[in-house]
Amino acid sequence: MQEREFEELLWKARNKDKKAVFEIIEMYRPLLLKYAKSNGKFDEDLYQELVCAVLKSIIKFPMKTEEHNNLYIKY
Repeated sequence: MQEREFEELLWKARNKDKKAVFEIIEMYRPLLLKYAKSNGKFDEDLYQELVCAVLKSIIKFPMKTEEHNNLYIKY
């Protein structure tokens, strides 16, 4: 995925587009599964915590505006 495509997906996710949010979660799913292990076993609670961290990151990730090319966070 190109940077511009990811930015568009991120904008949609920030605007509560469920499909975009799901796509971002799926994009990072292999990494989430990798780190959702405790004592070598998959831990569902840890996986859910990691998904929540990704959801929070969607909101907090700094974005550039096209008009000003500055970074800002939209809440």
